[in-house]
Amino acid sequence: MTPTFVVLMATCLGWGILCGAIVYEHLAVIPVWTQKAPESLTMWRGAHRIRPERFWMGIHPVLLVLLLACIALTWSQLAVRNHLLAVAAGYALVIATTAVYYVPELLRVTRDPDAPIPVPEWETRAKRWGMLCVPRSVLVVALALPLFRALTLL
Repeated sequence: MTPTFVVLMATCLGWGILCGAIVYEHLAVIPVWTQKAPESLTMWRGAHRIRPERFWMGIHPVLLVLLLACIALTWSQLAVRNHLLAVAAGYALVIATTAVYYVPELLRVTRDPDAPIPVPEWETRAKRWGMLCVPRSVLVVALALPLFRALTLL
């Protein structure tokens, strides 16, 4: 096994963990807190609140470093490099939209469930956030295909 293969395998493993976490959130977390906002937002408050940011803020830098290392290590291999660049471009889009919309909106919706916002607006914003997460999540899962294809080309 070459160092390049090991780094690409680690990237694929990390990507699999990322995809698993996304599926988990869509099955177990998002349906609960978007169900009946603002009452359902209690899971985001208190001493025993959920803290998914610990996971997300940890995995993204690791994956970014691994992906960039893969690109650097395979730069001379055009087919592999192109697959990895496609993954990097898609990942950049995901990270950018997360930073611009998803995280700020999530914080606005979950940080102050006692804000004087009408209940229908809470429900609308929470459900909209949950529905808009689907295409982003599908993109992340779909990016596993060119990533694993790059592995087969080594």
